[in-house]
Amino acid sequence: MKKRLSLLLVLVLAVSSLLAGCGKGNEEKEEAKPATEEAKEQKVDKVGLVVAGGLGDRSFYDSSNEGVEKAKEDLGIEYKVYECRNDPSLYTDQLIQASEYAPIVAVVGFEFYDVVQEVAKEFPDVNYIYVDNEIEGIDNLTTISYVENEGSFLAGALAAMLTQETSIEGIDEGKVIGMVGGKDLPVIRNFKAGYEAGAKYIDPEVKVETIFAGDFEDPAKGKESALALYSRGADIVYQVAGKTGEGVFEAAEESGKYAIGVDTDQRYINPDVIVASMVKRVGASIYDTIEKIQKDTLEPGKVYYYGLEENGVELSFGEPDMKQFVTDEMIEKLEDIKKKIVNNEIEVPTGK
Repeated sequence: MKKRLSLLLVLVLAVSSLLAGCGKGNEEKEEAKPATEEAKEQKVDKVGLVVAGGLGDRSFYDSSNEGVEKAKEDLGIEYKVYECRNDPSLYTDQLIQASEYAPIVAVVGFEFYDVVQEVAKEFPDVNYIYVDNEIEGIDNLTTISYVENEGSFLAGALAAMLTQETSIEGIDEGKVIGMVGGKDLPVIRNFKAGYEAGAKYIDPEVKVETIFAGDFEDPAKGKESALALYSRGADIVYQVAGKTGEGVFEAAEESGKYAIGVDTDQRYINPDVIVASMVKRVGASIYDTIEKIQKDTLEPGKVYYYGLEENGVELSFGEPDMKQFVTDEMIEKLEDIKKKIVNNEIEVPTGK
């Protein structure tokens, strides 16, 4: 009898244990469901930022990072940056890693033109925001193109005005201005076309010299290029070379000459020699596109253009407390030129 009771007790305990185990499993499943939904929600709010170069350029790439940082503050996203440091062997790998990390990927750099189209097809559920190029027809790929020739037209007009102001120390009698481009590429030629046209609009006799440094990450090459331009008589040099452009500012200071910044408001770097900056609102356009995706108002597969009319480019003169080279009369003239461009009264040539 005792043996039978012992055996029965063992069976009861085993069944109870089994039932308890099943109950525990069900409870875990019930608890796991909201956790999965929460993870899904977090995934939707993630953004991967892939840059062809690297952060710290105080220009193009830093502007893109400012856009996702603002989206983090205002829109509640999380983000991760993938830097390629201009190494072509990293472009595909970094883009794939970003695609696995987040459902929204911002891709910054002309270098990704072929790569982003290939990867976008492999990740159809990911929304790609490709900055600084034009691609249509891929449903999950939105491209942002800047009308940098319009902003550069204003930069050229300003440079031409300033090169005539011989009362400013360092401005000589010759009417020569310059530009240092990172590389001889369509997007940089677009800057060049606008800059030259703007200068000629003010004074057809102004001479515009251009040197392509061959790099976007080498300030030493930028300095060498700018020194060459200043030695040819240039009073003002427009830098369109990313981090390489920091060398242009150094050359301006050493030569007692002047420079125009690019992409972000760079006057703070050295307001004694940087007279203005042609701001290209990379960060703002990325932020706008992320917001459109969240609100489901984005038109997929479309090219969005950011020019003077869309406030995608502008000429900035820094903070009011900085030393100012640009007079009220010059600003008034530049505003008039801007209105004429927006109203199609001035046709700005393209270099693309």
